[in-house]
Amino acid sequence: MARKRKQQVPGVLWRLFRNRARTLSQTILSLLPPPPPSPDLCHCRGHGCLGCTSDATSFLLRPNDPSDYRKLLANCYVVVSENAPPIRFFIPHSHCSQYQIVKSIIELIMHPEDPASANVLCSGYNRSTCSSPNVGLLSCASWCLLLSRVGDDFMVYLLKNTSIFLPASHGKHYQVGGPPISRLCFDMLKKCSSKFDHQHSSLHKCEARKRKRSADVDDTTVQKQKRRISCNADDPVGFASNLGLTDELSMQLNRYHGSRSYDASVSEAPKSTRAATVIKKSESEGKPDLNCVTTRTGKRSRPCSWKRRKCKKQKQSTAEDVDLNIQCKLLPNNTDCMLANQQHGNTNLSCHKKLQMLQKCSCCVILHSLPTVPKRTDINRKYIFYNLESSLSVLPKKHILHSLKPNLASSKYLIGNIFGFSDVNDGAQPMPCSHSSDSCLIDSVCLYHSLLKWFKNIIRRARCCQPAKFLDKHCVVPSLDQHTDEISTSRLQDYVSETNVNKKSQEFGTQHCTDNVEVIDSQREAVKSSCSKSQVVSFIWAVSRSLLPSELLGTPSNWRVMRRNISKFIQLRKFEKFPLKLCLHELKISRFPFLSNKYFLNSQNAGILKYLEEHDKVLHKEFRNLNSDVQGVKRKLLEKWIFWYYSFLVVPLVQANFYVTESEQGKQDIYYYKKPIWEKLIKTTIAYLKDSSYSHLDDVALHNILRSRPFGFSKLRLQPKENGVRMVANLKGSSRLPLAESTMGFQYYKTTRKEKHQKIKFEYYRSVNYVLRDAHTILKGIQYTEPQRLGSSVFDYNDIYRRLCPFLVSQKKGLTPMSSLFIVTSDVLKAFDSVDQEKLLGIMKDVLRKNQYYLKQYDQVICTKKSLWVQKQFTMLDETSNSGHTQFRSFASSRHGVFVNQERQRNVKKNLLFSYLTEHVKHNVLQFDGKFYLQGVGISQGGILSSLLCSLYYGHLEKNVIFPFFQKTLESGNCKENNHVQTDSGDSSPFYLLMRFIDDFFFISNSKKQAASFFSRMKRGFRGYNCYMNEKKFGANFDVEQTPDSSLNRVYVGKDGVTSFVPWSGLLINCSTMEIQADYTKYLNNHLSSTLTVCWQDKPGTRLKEKLRLFLRPKCHPLFFDSNINSAEVVRLNIYQMFLICAMKFHCYIRDLSFVCKLHKRYCSDIIQKSLRYMHMLIKRRMHSMRLNSSIRPILKLKKGEVEWLGLHAFIQVLKRKESRHKKLLAVLKSKLLSRRISGSVSPELKYAVDAENSSLLWKIKY
Repeated sequence: MARKRKQQVPGVLWRLFRNRARTLSQTILSLLPPPPPSPDLCHCRGHGCLGCTSDATSFLLRPNDPSDYRKLLANCYVVVSENAPPIRFFIPHSHCSQYQIVKSIIELIMHPEDPASANVLCSGYNRSTCSSPNVGLLSCASWCLLLSRVGDDFMVYLLKNTSIFLPASHGKHYQVGGPPISRLCFDMLKKCSSKFDHQHSSLHKCEARKRKRSADVDDTTVQKQKRRISCNADDPVGFASNLGLTDELSMQLNRYHGSRSYDASVSEAPKSTRAATVIKKSESEGKPDLNCVTTRTGKRSRPCSWKRRKCKKQKQSTAEDVDLNIQCKLLPNNTDCMLANQQHGNTNLSCHKKLQMLQKCSCCVILHSLPTVPKRTDINRKYIFYNLESSLSVLPKKHILHSLKPNLASSKYLIGNIFGFSDVNDGAQPMPCSHSSDSCLIDSVCLYHSLLKWFKNIIRRARCCQPAKFLDKHCVVPSLDQHTDEISTSRLQDYVSETNVNKKSQEFGTQHCTDNVEVIDSQREAVKSSCSKSQVVSFIWAVSRSLLPSELLGTPSNWRVMRRNISKFIQLRKFEKFPLKLCLHELKISRFPFLSNKYFLNSQNAGILKYLEEHDKVLHKEFRNLNSDVQGVKRKLLEKWIFWYYSFLVVPLVQANFYVTESEQGKQDIYYYKKPIWEKLIKTTIAYLKDSSYSHLDDVALHNILRSRPFGFSKLRLQPKENGVRMVANLKGSSRLPLAESTMGFQYYKTTRKEKHQKIKFEYYRSVNYVLRDAHTILKGIQYTEPQRLGSSVFDYNDIYRRLCPFLVSQKKGLTPMSSLFIVTSDVLKAFDSVDQEKLLGIMKDVLRKNQYYLKQYDQVICTKKSLWVQKQFTMLDETSNSGHTQFRSFASSRHGVFVNQERQRNVKKNLLFSYLTEHVKHNVLQFDGKFYLQGVGISQGGILSSLLCSLYYGHLEKNVIFPFFQKTLESGNCKENNHVQTDSGDSSPFYLLMRFIDDFFFISNSKKQAASFFSRMKRGFRGYNCYMNEKKFGANFDVEQTPDSSLNRVYVGKDGVTSFVPWSGLLINCSTMEIQADYTKYLNNHLSSTLTVCWQDKPGTRLKEKLRLFLRPKCHPLFFDSNINSAEVVRLNIYQMFLICAMKFHCYIRDLSFVCKLHKRYCSDIIQKSLRYMHMLIKRRMHSMRLNSSIRPILKLKKGEVEWLGLHAFIQVLKRKESRHKKLLAVLKSKLLSRRISGSVSPELKYAVDAENSSLLWKIKY
């Protein structure tokens, strides 16, 4: 018999309370006092109660108890306060009702000033009506039954001294008692912050005063406990705080002289590590710890003179002790000491005397003080994206190599920044180098002075290095370098003329606004305009060889490894991270000349080691320890050098010479465009903006618009697409404008470039999305309360299922053959950019009918892998009902969360709300290439309100034009070829169904005439709404008379040439059977690896296990598994195709991961099998969660063994095509497939599913 699995504490409660969080039943049993020796001594006088029974669990939970009561005891979690007194005796009597007890406790503990902050139980309590949402939840029948078994005193104890978390939907919990955990999270954060600020106060003081002595700054690693707070003002949720409840260390390496453009964020997560602990450890070892910042007290950042003299003496004595320790570890080089070693009894004493007589070497001390690089160090790539700044040099203008001069002081400062040497202070007393004399223990070449010479040459070479010759030689794009201007101009003219003819919108007085600028003839030319990744690698390597000496680049055998690692860095996808361990992959210390024994070891060390091995075991052991220390120093030097090379040479080279961006068709892949080519494209775009509906704004017009509203403007950038470029607006980020003072004394906006050494103030604005979040909450509330205003809008697969499934089931019940259903799909041409602004504002006036709206705030605490996040959420209330139960909506359904309702309300007036909407629609200011433009037609795409405004706009069109058109055709009798007609009474056999996903229409009817008339009406367009269809995206499953063939070619035909599908919003709908499959055509144009984000950090195998589950989620929906819609064959085919895509992504992930590690075959087979089981569990969960309002329920006819068999078969078929890489894994998977019972008798449904012809589309995907 299988052992029962122990119930786990939910994530948020475990992170905050650990084992203190227990279920309600466990808490009650743990709080019970010891039973009396005899039942007669109990307060129940022998009648039997919870306090004297021998089996308290059976008394509390009985076989005939209702299910709600059982769920309450099992799923409700309770945390007892640490200050709660113990229960000394149990009284089972119950004289009051549960409602009276809850009401009395609330009035007793209610805080006079801020009741919500004291206890969540008091939130929203109305003294006049003695009611609140929490009172209703805690007074239900289940709590009344519990009261009858625990008694009044025990219930009072629970309500006063515990935090209660009731179960909510989707595995979440709702706090109804105790201190709000959202405030508890912030209190814990403040406590950690105050401790951290106290330990590092001197660091903040130095930053606040902005000291100019940059040469005296010790650029070493500062370790601190990482506590992240993410205050995203642009998030519709509003605020999120990541509370670092795990211990992590972070390091900021600011190598940029006079600038903060290059920050390398490095983190590592050893448990229970603190800065104070590191300080104590370093002091106990007698070593100066450069990674810690100690606390300085007093107002002055510079200590008093007597303190400075005292510290100077301490440093000198400490340095002498350190040098003595170093010299004692190093073996002397002269024959006197070797002869002294042969003397009996005086071996160690004579050597130490000789060592003390030798002079110390400053270079050895510097190398010995080298700080350690944290293990989890990543190369910061964020500065290479979307950078438009051009430079005449090969490096950016503000690069550190441009700010330094080729002299000794600059070279010392540079190597101090790179390697973290402590002796980089010019004001410190110089210590002579002893390598050239006989007094140094290591009579080798001085590494420190060699580095000074090399980096002085690097500074000199960087000043005269020109990028043009390297770009022309290594990054050649001849076809587009010569003809970019001509192609762009001609294509723009053709596109504008074509738009004016097709759109028929001249009566609006403005040309049609579009975000597509036709600058490239095809996708092939768009790819040609970007440099290949191999060209970028060649350019970086050529510049590196020109700037860096061979001693730092390594031997020629090392160049191939470095180029391969650079290539891996350049080939990274958008959200991938590049850890330092990948930079060092397969790099060997022996292949770098500056780390050779020439700079570290004596030529006689080998002979000395052999001599000591035979004569003196003690010194031999010390000498071996010396060699290990030398290897550690070499490793640190290599890590710091490679980190600087990537962070402050490779990244700036890409930033200064290439525009790096993702493309619309390239998924996560990034593309590199030379800056001159991208500048030509920008100029062409600006010329088009001036000729289109965008008008240029000067400083005065911009000032007049921005001074009357609280939000600023959005920034535009170009994104390559298949037939040109798309303009992407960022409405999430805040904005700022420089202010200049005129001669009259008032301030005005100045968008031109500032003069040299001129100080300019800035005025900051909140982001557009942040200011409009109240409008978003209100429109969301209207969407739920008045869905008819959005017409036929659907927003996800759930909405599609709720509408399409009843229609198809009713047609099947009416004995209508599926082949008699007719489909028409269409897409609005430039849906967002063709919206009439005046028409939209008129619609919004009708939508916003109330004078004011009430918003209610509640917090949601979400548990992530490393921390807790607190999100503020809002919901709209009726102005009459303020005491109803809040319907919580989770923004992270896959993670555990706790809702904390503190009943904070505020009202938003209609006038203010509508003024913000008017400013957002009519005065949409866009910044592009340093200039400002005003959008004349359409609305912004990508804003928080964009999809809702678009849905309301086209919903109004449907209500006033399309639906009356349907009614008119029905009344005229033009569509009466069938007897099934939709009626207002809700007949089970509707005549037609119309759905719209933002701007994609889907129409299905059992009347061919009605479908043809709908197609004709959509093709004509809607002049009053400036709405016209894209004629290239019409689709239908029937032939329309008097219609060109090109209008209805948007139908996918299977490999057999008979089966055809109509694609719509990620679905493939069978034209004959109306069965639904997933649309995977989006993967055909690019390699499948472009959709991945590979993680090399931490535990790659564990990340792969999580990724496999993520690959299965997107298409796992009842639309594909419900037997009401699909046959048994198609249900299994859908599952098989999902496994095929998962297996292809698995291969791509393993291939990229093999650059660092190779996973064992058994581990891979185990995570594959676990993903198959997860798929079956996920299907059942999704089917169970889907509940329709009608009598229709999803039907699942599927066995667990069939799912696992389909998954194994899919992985085998995919990996067989890559057998050279997965030969051993295939053998394991085949053995598991043969061990399945189902292998003996495969059903026809499974044979149909695994038939390669039925998945011919997927086998065309490149993986």
